[in-house]
Amino acid sequence: MLVLLYALVVSGGVSAALLRTLHRRQAHLPRPGGKTVAPGRVWVIANPTKPDDYARFQQTINTLCQRMTGHPAQWLETTREDPGTGQAAQALATKPAVVIAAGGDGTVRAVAAGLAHSGVPMGIIPVGTGNLVARNLGLPLDLPSALEVAVSGRTAPIDLAWLRLERVSEPGELPAEGGLLRALRPEVDVAENEFAYLVIAGIGFDGETMANTSARLKRAVGWSAYVFTALKSLRIERMKATVTLYHPQGVAGARPKWAKAVPPQVYQAIEDSHTLGQDAANQDRYVTGLRARTVLMANCGTLPFTVLAPYAEIDDGLLDVIAIDTKGGLFGWINLAAKVLAQSVGLRPFNLRRDLGQISFQQCHAVQVDTNRPYPVQVDGDPVGTARTVITRLDEGALLMRHPWLPSTTGALLHH
Repeated sequence: MLVLLYALVVSGGVSAALLRTLHRRQAHLPRPGGKTVAPGRVWVIANPTKPDDYARFQQTINTLCQRMTGHPAQWLETTREDPGTGQAAQALATKPAVVIAAGGDGTVRAVAAGLAHSGVPMGIIPVGTGNLVARNLGLPLDLPSALEVAVSGRTAPIDLAWLRLERVSEPGELPAEGGLLRALRPEVDVAENEFAYLVIAGIGFDGETMANTSARLKRAVGWSAYVFTALKSLRIERMKATVTLYHPQGVAGARPKWAKAVPPQVYQAIEDSHTLGQDAANQDRYVTGLRARTVLMANCGTLPFTVLAPYAEIDDGLLDVIAIDTKGGLFGWINLAAKVLAQSVGLRPFNLRRDLGQISFQQCHAVQVDTNRPYPVQVDGDPVGTARTVITRLDEGALLMRHPWLPSTTGALLHH
């Protein structure tokens, strides 16, 4: 959805610099400075395919790390079979001071899974296409500053989201971090088929766009690669979906504005499915039907050029479920893009009955989305398969993350 918005913005002549200014939470990122590096070594888990010159990239980090800590970094590289989860668990065995993910959002989420509930701080050197996690945390995007924050920045707990697929018609190529983690750290409560993510996951248009964007095109044109693919996905049909929102008992959220009644047999089938395991027995739930081009589950919501989920915070213990629908062809997408742009400058989005583009939000602690047919699913930009059911839960405070500053809009981070 965002990539279509980007295309519309560019074609309308709005400068990217202006949009960045409108949604930046702070104009300046202060240097951490004066921080004491914890005992232990600095480990870097790197995707060797991301930097243009990997040897020079390593040399630069080692030189800077030597200057800051007195030792060069310790290195592990990701592989196709293990994009970073196993390497993070391997680094943990050495009692590191910090474990740094150097790569794109896929590398970041894989390393985050391996570090979940370890108590070891995680840092990020963003070397990807979107670098969404880094942007949401206000991390600098240049290597020296990012490394300084990772080594000596402040530390605060953040949430990690887990997604799994049911009724799968086509599995993805990536291994589920849950399976890798269970084999190495069985004390962590995670299912073998769960994928970790930190920013946003989606089913429908969002998943199809990510599934059809090639790595070669991303390397050639960067974020614009998603624009070309998104334009081809505009005609994806409107899903018929049943969305089940879960809250701990006594903390039930408000009835979604986009709520529609579902047939009794559908409701009973969801009640009987027990797909969320034993925890669901201690949760209140609300089941609703809807039509949508895509359903998104956000842990945080700042994306390049805009803010897609304005109420989402990476440390609030909540998932933000976003239902997006359009009618009327391109006019519906333009209407939707205007609403997203409006909320990016602080205007609260609203939907009129006859609007061609609709965007609605609801917060919960876990969510299950069942669709009428299989649709592609993505987590933080990585396609993970095609399925009729996705189940997402939030792992509150699972990670200790290094960050450079305390913006006023990141909730609990203010208190750490």
